[in-house]
Amino acid sequence: MHAQVYILAVFCLAAGVFPGNLPPFIHPCSKSDPNLNQCVEKAIQVAGPLFADGIPELGIAPLDPMKLGTVDVENPALNLVFTDTVVTGLKDFRVNSYKINTETGKAVFDFTANVTLSAKYNMDGRVLILDIRGNGQADIIITNLNIVIKYDYETKDGHWVVPKYKDNYKMDKAQFRFTNLFGGKNKELAATTLAFINESWEIIMQDISPPSIKNIIKRCVEEAKKLFAAVPAAELMLP
Repeated sequence: MHAQVYILAVFCLAAGVFPGNLPPFIHPCSKSDPNLNQCVEKAIQVAGPLFADGIPELGIAPLDPMKLGTVDVENPALNLVFTDTVVTGLKDFRVNSYKINTETGKAVFDFTANVTLSAKYNMDGRVLILDIRGNGQADIIITNLNIVIKYDYETKDGHWVVPKYKDNYKMDKAQFRFTNLFGGKNKELAATTLAFINESWEIIMQDISPPSIKNIIKRCVEEAKKLFAAVPAAELMLP
């Protein structure tokens, strides 16, 4: 829904850590490996889905399902707030590529996932040419959400830190389900409006997706930082 979706949280697994510090599903990669990028890609694909379950011993929260809480969509024409927001599907991601430069401390992680955002919603305003309102259950199904994260990393006091990162994303399609549009009083209008929204998904997502997906990425970064703080850099990347 840079999913993630594991973004920073998953890329760090790919570097590898000793079984004594993290579960045995994490396989270390060596800095001297001439095929380091490929090693990292394989490690992410294996470890990522299990990492998404969370690692309580290190205080790492689950990434799938991911609880985002309240997401406020800021749009002058539309008041839309999601609450009790939950994102699923990240653990079934696929790695497109991973590139790391250990000399410059830069890396790029590219992955794709099909994700679903489920939440309670409250909406009132205008979507394109239509007035719309309602409150109820919302589901946004995103097909092939492609996230790319470019990040810098450095070692301080024996641990990796990420001073900055940039992300971008795109998707093949998004479809919406909103229950109780117009208070459930006009089912024909609700069906017509929903059909119009789904036909215009690309324009709609330009407003809805930034706060949602940025929150997903932020949460993944937070979990990655917990791992970095708990495990020394020397164990995350073998000689």
